Amino acid sequence: MAITVPRSGGRGRSGAPARPGGSDRLPRPRSKRRARFFDRVALPFLLLVPLLAIVIGIVGYPIVRTVYISFFDGALLRVGDFVGLGNYSDLFTDHYFLAALLRTTIFAIVCVGGTMLISLIVAVVLDAGPWGARIATIIVLLPWAMPRVASGIIWKWIFNDQYGIANWLLVHLGLHRFEGYAWFNSGFSSLVAITLAVVWHSVPFIAISMLAGLRATRGEVLEAARVDGASFLQCLLRIRLPMMKPLLVILTVMSTIFAYQSFDHFLVMTTPPGGPSHSTEVLSLLTWLQAFTELDQGTAGAMAVVTFVLLAAITAVYVRVTKEET
Repeated sequence: MAITVPRSGGRGRSGAPARPGGSDRLPRPRSKRRARFFDRVALPFLLLVPLLAIVIGIVGYPIVRTVYISFFDGALLRVGDFVGLGNYSDLFTDHYFLAALLRTTIFAIVCVGGTMLISLIVAVVLDAGPWGARIATIIVLLPWAMPRVASGIIWKWIFNDQYGIANWLLVHLGLHRFEGYAWFNSGFSSLVAITLAVVWHSVPFIAISMLAGLRATRGEVLEAARVDGASFLQCLLRIRLPMMKPLLVILTVMSTIFAYQSFDHFLVMTTPPGGPSHSTEVLSLLTWLQAFTELDQGTAGAMAVVTFVLLAAITAVYVRVTKEET
């Protein structure tokens, strides 16, 4: 009579106890590696695929398309013959483009300097203010919430030569030469008015960001400096601003990009756009005029690429200087 040995609780062929459930096979190490690879690498990548698709579609494709167009001759918004670097060589021999490049750089330097200084003053005042500063913070944000086209129209009314409040205020301050002064009849005065409008629109965001940075510097170091007799200005210049340096670098880069991309105010406040006599043309406006007025998308694409490379170089310099000093 044959004797059957139950599989569960018995021993396998090698004499070892059998695994419960009747299977004496151990899990394969290769299966574990595959599961670990899927959890650590494949699954996070699959979850990021929708976001990567959106970023590539919204950011990557327009950049690649613009670079592609810049190597072709363009007419009537169509891609023409391949010209290689011809559009770029033509740009750097074009008087209007070189003047716009220099004008944009000077405009950006003035705007960034004015925006950072005024924003710092506003942030310090709000940080040192009483509980009512919360209401002031909301009021400060209002210009940033206004559309740029609307703010450009308002500032154009402010500097109107007949009924603008700017001339009225300057005349009442004793500057009678500004009575009936036409701000937009010359390039310099037009740029002054546009610069004030752009700075007014840019200050709120930068000021609120600086205010958050200042409030983050409150702590034992600041209290110790005050106990040691440091003045308010010394605490600000030697303690709080150095602690805010990474934030200040980021805000400076953002302000520079905003200044180079200024378009709405120039389009709305000058008549014709870029006037008088091309004296207020900046890179963004000149690119738009070349694409949609001259219908030359090849040259416009080259202008856009040059602006992009210039901003990337400025950003890299900011980051490099910050790393070297830290």
